[in-house]
Amino acid sequence: MPFTGPVEDRLAIRELYGTYADASWRGDRALWLSTFAPEGRWTSHLFDAEGHAALAETWDGLWKDWSAVAFLAEIGSMEIADDAAAVRSYAREVVQTHEGAVFKLCGCYDDALVRIDGEWKFARRDYTLTIGEFPA
Repeated sequence: MPFTGPVEDRLAIRELYGTYADASWRGDRALWLSTFAPEGRWTSHLFDAEGHAALAETWDGLWKDWSAVAFLAEIGSMEIADDAAAVRSYAREVVQTHEGAVFKLCGCYDDALVRIDGEWKFARRDYTLTIGEFPA
């Protein structure tokens, strides 16, 4: 998938990804949730959550055991068509639990984005774990 679409939209989408990463790194649930459309869906090898209430519940379930998260993302491709976009991105995460254990993840997101009231939001984020390093 190439990088296509207006430069202004590509920049706004990159800022959405930056906001998501910043919110994830800082543990800012409200900001993180604001990156999703109201009916947004987030899937992974561990969960499938749809809608803000389920997304918030999933976030709370993950963060109940975590004390810190390092989250880095890179966009691999972006294809924009009017008010929708398909984006592939890669994530590198390092998570520390309250007990001091550390685990590391590398994965790929296949994302569907939608423009709502002039702002880009995640309509769907499908995460595939590529590499996982977990404490013994």
